[in-house]
Amino acid sequence: YGLADRERGLPWTPATVSCTGSITKQFTGAAILKLEEEGRLRVTDPISSYFKEVPADKTGITLHHLLTHSSGLLDPEEIGDYTPIGREEYVRKVLAQKLAFPLGEGYEYANANFSLLGVIIEQLSGGSYEAYLREKLFLPCGMRETGYLLPRWGEGRMAQGYRGGVL
Repeated sequence: YGLADRERGLPWTPATVSCTGSITKQFTGAAILKLEEEGRLRVTDPISSYFKEVPADKTGITLHHLLTHSSGLLDPEEIGDYTPIGREEYVRKVLAQKLAFPLGEGYEYANANFSLLGVIIEQLSGGSYEAYLREKLFLPCGMRETGYLLPRWGEGRMAQGYRGGVL
């Protein structure tokens, strides 16, 4: 299948671990529904149940709106996928932005929706997003080779991501 890491000359093998990219959204959605099944939240809950100082134009946003990209929230332009930023600052920046459309009246794919859901998963589980997914979803399904930082992949197992032939 070629090289998993071109710079290091590492081949892609059956033991290579690759990034799931936006597939994490399906895992996040499943984790939210697992929390609902456990009686710890409802998808009809407003985000103001989980975040302080939600601006008035966003108090009606529910977890369902986040799950369906119908919240009107946008990704902050200055924050990329790998921009180091603290959780509280990220939430503040997302909620400070103008909505792309009135709540529930459109669709706009935005990572911010699922990032907020990830924060809620951490708040309710008392641990990391990944630890919750591993304990409640991956391991019960026999997915021992699925994760992000856990289960601490060995040297040379992670494939390097490339876009358009470059890192």
